[in-house]
Amino acid sequence: MKKSRPEFHLPSFLGGALIASCVMLISIPAGAFETEPHPLDTFLTNILNFKEPTGIRGTLRYINLEETIVWLNWNERSDDRPLFQTKWQPVPGDATLAVHPQDLDQFHKLRQFSKGAPIEMIIQFDSEGKRRILSYHDLTQPPKIPM
Repeated sequence: MKKSRPEFHLPSFLGGALIASCVMLISIPAGAFETEPHPLDTFLTNILNFKEPTGIRGTLRYINLEETIVWLNWNERSDDRPLFQTKWQPVPGDATLAVHPQDLDQFHKLRQFSKGAPIEMIIQFDSEGKRRILSYHDLTQPPKIPM
């Protein structure tokens, strides 16, 4: 003789509530459970955005002769277009930034700078996504107008 399993029945008021709860969960949009981006992610995305011409200030750290890259100790950033005379914001920590000269002539001129020389640049992403130097200025010299 086979033992019968006891049957389980939800009271009718619970069954309706359970079904309603499931329907509500299914109908919640997928984006409702997403959280806000972390403030550090937002900060990094903003500070590393060079889609538009951007002013940067720092000191020369290293020049990579093989890859024609200029490395800077990055101190400040400005989005005050077009002259970049105000709104300089400090870059926190010991940030370094690699930038690419426009051409070999510009690279050879930058090679003349000594390590630690203060420099101001206007940079922007190029079509390859590289931070390209649009212009630069040796901060030990009087400003040139226009930069």
